[in-house]
Amino acid sequence: MARTAKRYLNGQKLEYSRLSVYKTAIYARLSVDHDDKKSESIETQVEMLKEFIRHQNENAGRNSELVLYDVYTDLGKTGTNFARPGFERLMSDIRAGQINCIIVKDFSRFGRNYIETGDYLEKIFPFLKVRFISVCDHYDSFAKDADSQELSMNIKNLVNDAYAKDISAKCCVSKRTCQKKGSYVGGMAPYGYHSVNENGIRKLVIDSEAAEIVRRIFEQYTDGLPINRIIDGLFENGVHRISDYNRYHHVYCQDGEVLHQWGNSSIRTVLTRNNYYGDLVQHKYASRFSRGEKWCDLLDEREWIITSEAHEPIISRDIFDKVQIRLKAAKEARSYVGWDENDRAFYNVFYCGDCGRKMATSRTRGHVEYFCQASHYKDERRCQTKNISEDKLQKIVRSELSRQLQILKIKKKDITAISRSVLEDQLAIICKELDKMETDYQKISDQSVQSFLMYKEGKIFLQAYLDTKKERSDWETFFQERRKTLEQKMRMLQKQQKEEAKFLRSLLELEGTSRLNAELVEALIERISLYGDGHLEIVFKFQGGGVMADDRK
Repeated sequence: MARTAKRYLNGQKLEYSRLSVYKTAIYARLSVDHDDKKSESIETQVEMLKEFIRHQNENAGRNSELVLYDVYTDLGKTGTNFARPGFERLMSDIRAGQINCIIVKDFSRFGRNYIETGDYLEKIFPFLKVRFISVCDHYDSFAKDADSQELSMNIKNLVNDAYAKDISAKCCVSKRTCQKKGSYVGGMAPYGYHSVNENGIRKLVIDSEAAEIVRRIFEQYTDGLPINRIIDGLFENGVHRISDYNRYHHVYCQDGEVLHQWGNSSIRTVLTRNNYYGDLVQHKYASRFSRGEKWCDLLDEREWIITSEAHEPIISRDIFDKVQIRLKAAKEARSYVGWDENDRAFYNVFYCGDCGRKMATSRTRGHVEYFCQASHYKDERRCQTKNISEDKLQKIVRSELSRQLQILKIKKKDITAISRSVLEDQLAIICKELDKMETDYQKISDQSVQSFLMYKEGKIFLQAYLDTKKERSDWETFFQERRKTLEQKMRMLQKQQKEEAKFLRSLLELEGTSRLNAELVEALIERISLYGDGHLEIVFKFQGGGVMADDRK
């Protein structure tokens, strides 16, 4: 977009060069980090950025105009990843062509994970032709000197990343200390309890109405009632599931509220909560955050932090232990003798086309049947009844695969050459970046040496030399981290190339295959969806591989 600026001098109309108009988004984030000050509140950030826009647009020498499209905020969200509602809405509007400029207070408000942040600033935004401005960092990706700012930008992102991990580690230490004092440090209190603060210690106190439901679940399961029957009984009695209980703050469904069926996993969560017999059991899981992962690992029981008799129990320890024995026996019974993953080769790629849930499996007289579990639901989430046997699915998919390969006329030498070429191109890009970094590092090292010599000769002040020395140190830190990341990426690419080679071999070996196994299915197929009208949608992992089939034939 552009706009012609018109001015008048002594009655004569003058036309200036056209201004570039940027549809601008303000992005503000209030971190979950403990040191975020009031001065960095959402409101303060937004007002500061609006003032920046006004100032820029009032500048007579400007060559562009910033037009505010919308404000995007994330309150209390971590900067270590980009799974944030406000940011996701921002990216959606960017892809829709509504925005081509983003303004933030500083890099840390945008994100603290320097790898992901770097990907957005160096790859994604340039590809989408989006201008990025960080006000306090004096950074504008469309400025003439933007390339020269790249080093300092990367260093700042690296520092922000390290800071976030340091804060996380300190929070963990603080949590462990509170847990050892017998203070409950979880978020929402376990179902059946609510939390109160007593002399600085967070205690669990029984919620009598919800506790009665907990006792009912334990007693019914101890008496031999199956979990699905327990779920049916709760639904018939109008008992809110846990998430709806937390929303409405009462147990039984009332007028105007939606009643949802309890899930199997929710019942199992209740049945395995140690806290219900009066002990406060914490630190059962360890975060993988320090390794750059989002998931948690179950710790060995010896590492749990347990405070005995920390609160009033809802059930006895004896009942709890009996339930665990039955749960273990049920789990062992579900691990069918002779059950091989190839008996249900499509399990990991097969979904319900109507509700999107993964298809469940059952086994009767040695035959595997796929079905949608949601078809058994009693609430508004109930899905259409649908099922198909493993044998029938094998026949349909095998036929479609053969047809696709004939259409594509795939040759071994062609696909091998393509795979090798793609890998070589990607590795070349990484090697080029490594070479550039080596060159830049050598330049900075040389500058540091020259600066030292000039300082010794009295040509520059001590501070100038120290600044150059710090720049070299910062760059070295960034260089080492970035090199580690790139080398890891190279290893991943090489691993991926091996997996692709395996996939290609699978294609070529198909002709001699009478039955598809799980490994071959996952190498060839992205997703299979079954719809209530009997149609199958098969998405293959190769070009042109999307088809519709009919299981009614």
